[in-house]
Amino acid sequence: MKKCKELVWDKHLSARRFRLLALLVACGALFAPGVQAADEVITERVRAIAAQMDASASQENLDSLFANYATSFKSSDGLGYETTRQAVSALWEKLAKPTYQTNVTAVVPEKNRYRVNATTRLQADYKTELGEPARLESTVETVSRYEDQKTGLKLVSQEIAAERTTLSIGGKPPQVSLNLPSTVRVGKNFKVEAVLATPLQEAPALGGIRLTPITTKTATALEAPALEPLRTGGLFKTGQAPSRPEDQAVTLAFVREGGLVLVNQRLKVTETEPPKPEIQPPAPAPKLSPKTE
Repeated sequence: MKKCKELVWDKHLSARRFRLLALLVACGALFAPGVQAADEVITERVRAIAAQMDASASQENLDSLFANYATSFKSSDGLGYETTRQAVSALWEKLAKPTYQTNVTAVVPEKNRYRVNATTRLQADYKTELGEPARLESTVETVSRYEDQKTGLKLVSQEIAAERTTLSIGGKPPQVSLNLPSTVRVGKNFKVEAVLATPLQEAPALGGIRLTPITTKTATALEAPALEPLRTGGLFKTGQAPSRPEDQAVTLAFVREGGLVLVNQRLKVTETEPPKPEIQPPAPAPKLSPKTE
């Protein structure tokens, strides 16, 4: 347990730990069947750019990748062209054998720009000096905008709509079921439920949770939460959203003999009430066939 606890504070996890931003969202974009593109020409152009970015990222070729970014690029977290480039470079130093796959769900023309909605999944081995296997997985939903410039179609902005990243370290990291809203209204309470798959009677565990505003500084470096012995089979907390629409990073950590798991999820904070999930009516009871003698 002591060794596992020390993993959380390893110097390689303290900065840019497992945060992926969504800076490589366009890498490997795949146009799903049935997606309605703005038109065939722009669809082919975006597809070609996406394929090039995918290849560049897989080869960790920073210059080739950022040739597709506008120098005026801005992310919703306040990162610009240079800070994004630095963050991507730092990320690649910690990854091995990354695979990206993006599903583009919409391409919509907006004056001289094109809005691209997409969901990206990343899987990669994570490098540590702990002698333990480490795996990183992330799913990010984004809204990107491309602009037709003199040098070609360039990525000019990107907003992160949803994000969850998981870093698992050790031969048998804890299995956690997480229930957390993706969106909450300003000033409202929200609940976090993280349940361990294995009862504490079988394997004691440490756990912790941290809520951090996402800013230009914290977008690339999140601190791990403080750990304490768990008295129940997980973490059950009630938090309150800030009084202004500022996205929060909810970071959870669990440590057990055999490994640790760090989970980071973005909590969107909005001024309007988030849409409630639709409740499907129950299916009608099947009709019984009359008995035959």
